[in-house]
Amino acid sequence: MDSFYIIVLLVSIVIGFINTLVGSGSLVMLPLLMAMGLPANVANGTNRVGVFFQTAVGSITFMRSKKIPMGNAWWSIIPCVIGALLGAYLATQIDPQSLKDFIGILLILMLFVILINPKRWFVHQNNSGEQSKKPLAILVMFVIGIYGGFIQAGVGVFLLAGLVLGVKYNFGYANAIKLIIVLAYAFPVLLIFVWQNQVDWFLGLFTAFGQSIGAYAGAKFAVFYPHADLWTYRLLVLVILSSIFYFYKLWQYFIF
Repeated sequence: MDSFYIIVLLVSIVIGFINTLVGSGSLVMLPLLMAMGLPANVANGTNRVGVFFQTAVGSITFMRSKKIPMGNAWWSIIPCVIGALLGAYLATQIDPQSLKDFIGILLILMLFVILINPKRWFVHQNNSGEQSKKPLAILVMFVIGIYGGFIQAGVGVFLLAGLVLGVKYNFGYANAIKLIIVLAYAFPVLLIFVWQNQVDWFLGLFTAFGQSIGAYAGAKFAVFYPHADLWTYRLLVLVILSSIFYFYKLWQYFIF
């Protein structure tokens, strides 16, 4: 049993690192929590404990670096938070399985978006986002928020795509704002799951400890490593490919 919890802790650290850089660590954490005996809805709520702590650590690390000015990012944060609250409430009322079934399709579409003309992700752009402060961009952030509140898994990929390709933030800045957005809705969303008694506090706090360590390492890497944007992009592609592999159970074709 002790060795099992050591493995869970190590996996939690890796998930925190991945979530800070690109997101989608919940695609691993949710099945892990369910493998530990939690029902899907309780696993969904318990996962929010780690999400809150790791995004808090990652956001504070980014902001202390004084390299991530907030600017006018609030306008992209607010619709996401509102959508997340709606999504979280829906998640406590209905079976999330039907939405999870669509994640594989969405990730395949996202993979094509990311791989087509990769240079778009590295064009230097103004971080103000003023040029994209349009109803469509606000609607996109609201819908992403609903998804994040509902199930969280994979939301980092969609946030990065929305912030870089839609809102026109540069990749590094979008990565930091992504964390701040998730932090902004993580606590009120967690309260909704607590209200519905869908949180296992022991497993939530245990995995949150590991994820916080990983989040700190990930934020330090993103801030101080010269080629962090390039490696974060590569990790993003790897996470999406791994997620597709998981959702479609492609490992079955490699077992003889």
